[in-house]
Amino acid sequence: MTETTASNEHGHEAPSYDDINTPVILLVGAISALATLLTIMFVQGLCYHWLNSEMRVKEVVNMPAVAQINDQKAVLAGGGKTVSIDEAMKEVVATYGKPSSK
Repeated sequence: MTETTASNEHGHEAPSYDDINTPVILLVGAISALATLLTIMFVQGLCYHWLNSEMRVKEVVNMPAVAQINDQKAVLAGGGKTVSIDEAMKEVVATYGKPSSK
């Protein structure tokens, strides 16, 4: 008695091109995913580089505004011709804080 298989019962054998080559499909999928990830990372880095260079250009253009802001911060901190709030409050308390004698 001969052993029968599903392919022999129907009278034909499955051709080799009907088989799925799983290792090749997995390898192509992994390489494609890696290439996609590297492309995304490259484009993102390129965009960040363009953004940073644009910010540097804007910073040079806005230098007078930045200088003015720094001057105002120095005035608020007590630099230059003015005194800080803490020192001014101490001077006011020293001058006017003593009770008047009647």
